[in-house]
Amino acid sequence: MSHESTSSGQTHSQEIAERLRGDILSGRIAEGGRLTEQELAERFGVGRSPVREAVLRLTMQGLLTSRPNRGAIIAPAAPLEIRKLVVPIRRSVESFALEMVFDSLCEEDFQEWEEILEKMKEGCESGDLYLVAEMDIAFHRTLVERARQPDLLVIWDALVGRMRSHFRRMQRARGDSDEIYKEHESLLHCFRNGSFKEAERMLRAKID
Repeated sequence: MSHESTSSGQTHSQEIAERLRGDILSGRIAEGGRLTEQELAERFGVGRSPVREAVLRLTMQGLLTSRPNRGAIIAPAAPLEIRKLVVPIRRSVESFALEMVFDSLCEEDFQEWEEILEKMKEGCESGDLYLVAEMDIAFHRTLVERARQPDLLVIWDALVGRMRSHFRRMQRARGDSDEIYKEHESLLHCFRNGSFKEAERMLRAKID
């Protein structure tokens, strides 16, 4: 049976968790869907131990709920009332990350965002709205990763896990995905050429 390979730069559990996080946040795996250790072990070509660690990691982030003898279930996204609370917190987290890294951003950083935008554009052109959603997530997560503050990334992951409907809004129509691509393209341009205040304003406006 064919399976997905994992990269050598991360532990298997980290890689599996990131792949599954992308699938859940983008909507490739629907709320209420069930994941079993055996299925995931076969998919990624690993033993059950790293799968178990990945499931535990995502459970702690609120993306999965574990059921004895039933595997893991994709947890529902936060209701609107909670989302209203989470949005301003996420804005603060990403603004803080941007402030920490803005003056030290280099061409290597910009190139990574460019590659994310290329994949997002591919998703727009092919109508792969799940890929657009994944790259939306990746763009913002890359910013928080650049801050090199593990606790900040843990907080961000948990917040975004409760805001999944935001990353799926482009699935309603292709026009939405094109707009999202243009927003991120403009944001990257500002990261390269604008002031911190301008970049922060654009970033905060993007998070809704």
